[in-house]
Amino acid sequence: MSRTKFLVGRSELDMQDNFYPEDLPSEWRFDYYSAMFKALSLPIDSDEDLFQIFEELEESDEEFELILSIDIEKFNDRKKLSTILLSLSEHKEHFTIYCEIEEEPSKEFMSALIGYNYCLKSLKPLDIKTNKVFAVNQHLYFNYVPVFYSAVVWDEKKIRSCLEEISEINSRTVLICKDAESETLNRIRIISELLGF
Repeated sequence: MSRTKFLVGRSELDMQDNFYPEDLPSEWRFDYYSAMFKALSLPIDSDEDLFQIFEELEESDEEFELILSIDIEKFNDRKKLSTILLSLSEHKEHFTIYCEIEEEPSKEFMSALIGYNYCLKSLKPLDIKTNKVFAVNQHLYFNYVPVFYSAVVWDEKKIRSCLEEISEINSRTVLICKDAESETLNRIRIISELLGF
């Protein structure tokens, strides 16, 4: 029987708690973060040095999922999307594109994603010809790995409830809790291990 494997992370590297040592250079934050957590979401036009992150991912044997999110405005501008993707295409095996959508994307936009890993989230069912899952009130359409993204920080009860529901997927699953600090991310990771996921 297959099981869901959760890759837990947050959005952005900036944490307000004392996760990073005070004297840690900012260019080492990703390396420090990725030693503890196995997923990270960044805007596709992030100020972080994506090429340095790609380089670190290439040199590492550790399992890690980098999620590059695109806001709906950029997703609807195919030319802008194609330009951004082209600049990152050499490293496309190191990231998954994530976008929240409200309606079915056009064939032109879907064709811009050919060759890239992607996950599209909608709050309503859409007719997109790809892998689909529905859990925690999210419809996900993906060609590589489902990405569950929460904009709110969950308490322990919500963590357990969501993990149990998502575990029915029985595959590798990325779980991004947007503004979670290290304590919450650790709690999610520990609860998933205790539940046997």
